Amino acid sequence: MARFARILTLVGLLLSLSTLHAQDSAYARRIIRDLTSPEMYGRGMQNRGDSIAANYLRTELKRLGVRPLTKDYYQYFRFPNTTTRPPIVKAGYRSQNVCGYIPGETDSMIVFTAHYEHLGMHGDTIFFGAHDNASGTAAVLDLARMTAQQEGRHYTYVFLFFGGEESGLIGSGYFADMPLIKMNKVKLLINIDLFCGGDEGLMVVNANARETAPYVDMLQRINEERGYAAKIGRRDNAANSDHYYLSQLCPAIFIYTLGGPYGGYHSPTDTCEGCGLGNYTRFLTLIRTFLERL
Repeated sequence: MARFARILTLVGLLLSLSTLHAQDSAYARRIIRDLTSPEMYGRGMQNRGDSIAANYLRTELKRLGVRPLTKDYYQYFRFPNTTTRPPIVKAGYRSQNVCGYIPGETDSMIVFTAHYEHLGMHGDTIFFGAHDNASGTAAVLDLARMTAQQEGRHYTYVFLFFGGEESGLIGSGYFADMPLIKMNKVKLLINIDLFCGGDEGLMVVNANARETAPYVDMLQRINEERGYAAKIGRRDNAANSDHYYLSQLCPAIFIYTLGGPYGGYHSPTDTCEGCGLGNYTRFLTLIRTFLERL
């Protein structure tokens, strides 16, 4: 009987973990579906789709209990002349970063970032941007959701959602120039971009700098122990996502997935339906396990 009871307990634990993972994936799927809906206009500047998406994020942060870094969660900025790169935006167009935090026992901070805007529309064609980067936005929101439920937080957690990434890292560059937090208090910044798929593992950008290499070493050790990702690759720093300007002010890395499945890149085919989340909960568990060891 004792052995049977242990088996039942184990089965119950496995079922509860399976349910938890399904719920986590379901939350991300809902966020991706909402952000890629036609009503968001591709989260670009046409019909102010970026502002519609920003308001959606602000509402979700309020619901999760994440506090605002400004009176309305927004950090406003204006675009320079971007006629030389898509998406084309008139100089002076006003957009916004969406910024919140969850206090901890100390003012030492862990910062998560993702860009929420995308390419918008070309004529009547919508660029939905599920992989790039509704997926990373969903992951950061999910981490905020889990952090808000956690008791006894040692670090203060900051969640930043940037606009203007597709036009040249404009929102994150503005934040670097006009930070809303004390950057010397940031223990580590993790930027998440392109987070669908991942059958071939994860890549970490800015993995070899003196300030970040020990963190990436730890991430790789955890993965070797637990096998969350097929592999974790390493790259030197590059201006390929929103971590870049901030990496000049604090230890910052950029994580993206390797391999599919996902719907496309900078294509109208990058839809919610094509966004593979089969590895999503393992990757988030890897990040959370890493945070527990910091």
